[in-house]
Amino acid sequence: MNNTKKVLEVKDLKIDFAQEKGSVTVVNGISFDIYPGETLGLVGESGCGKSVTSLSIMGLLDTTPGKVYGGEITYKGENLVIKNDEFMSKIRGNEISMIFQEPMTSLNPVMTIGEQLDEVLYIHTNLNKKQIKDKSIEMLEKVKIPRPDEVYKSYPHELSGGMRQRVMIAIALACEPKLLIADEPTTALDVTIQAQILELMGNLKEETETSILFITHDLGVVAQMCDRVMVMYAGELVEQGDVVTIFKTPKHPYTKGLLKSIPKLGESRGLLPSIKGQVPAPGTIETGCKFAPRCEEAMDICKKTSPELLLFGRKHSCRCHLYEVTEEVV
Repeated sequence: MNNTKKVLEVKDLKIDFAQEKGSVTVVNGISFDIYPGETLGLVGESGCGKSVTSLSIMGLLDTTPGKVYGGEITYKGENLVIKNDEFMSKIRGNEISMIFQEPMTSLNPVMTIGEQLDEVLYIHTNLNKKQIKDKSIEMLEKVKIPRPDEVYKSYPHELSGGMRQRVMIAIALACEPKLLIADEPTTALDVTIQAQILELMGNLKEETETSILFITHDLGVVAQMCDRVMVMYAGELVEQGDVVTIFKTPKHPYTKGLLKSIPKLGESRGLLPSIKGQVPAPGTIETGCKFAPRCEEAMDICKKTSPELLLFGRKHSCRCHLYEVTEEVV
């Protein structure tokens, strides 16, 4: 991983969702960087703000009730938050691409696979018609699709879920983007196909040196795919660090709860531990730590004051009152 220059810098990003009676904050001041060749994991339960964060980077928040009301998303010195659709359309699918979790709703059902691959290359490259077709078939081969010439002429409904997801990866990587956002790309797939897709993405990353923001709720996938990991809860980043640190010495009670819920090979026991309750709806907790109602280690201060993000060395941070009075913090 090359730490000399950031591919993307997100600083104090805040996103609101419009409602009938005003608005509520769904992403509350998150900051992170992504470096060349790095895979950064973004982990958390459904409803914590992961996908909204990715859509804001892509400039696709207008497909939701959301709007960025604070912060910056910097790519190549440009703040993407204030850019218009024309600027973003040149970046999107070319320098920054995205793989969505459900390919059947992301692929156009009335266009062939070839037409959809060709379209990306037509918009973002200067290749002629024959070169575009050759490149499209080459991308299908690269993602290990058998009989790529036939698949090129096929429609999405004629392919399996795993094949459709491979097509989505081919489309996303067609223009060799600097950053790939993968929003739970294996959620809808069975375990065997999931393993194949993850292996494929890992291999392609090594070949292209593309940076990846990998969004998932599965810490097992994070252990396999990521260099660093951010744990998100109720619109806030509650812990960040490299994968080894987070797995070996987690600090936040939420991170610890997520790790305890992972089944371990060769370990025989009853029901896996789970975190009680659910992620709170946006706007329902106005004071204190948002995880406090579900936290087994909650103190009085947790219900009154929101904790600050504390640093443990250079590469590990945690948002929790438990460590404010210890000597661990540096």
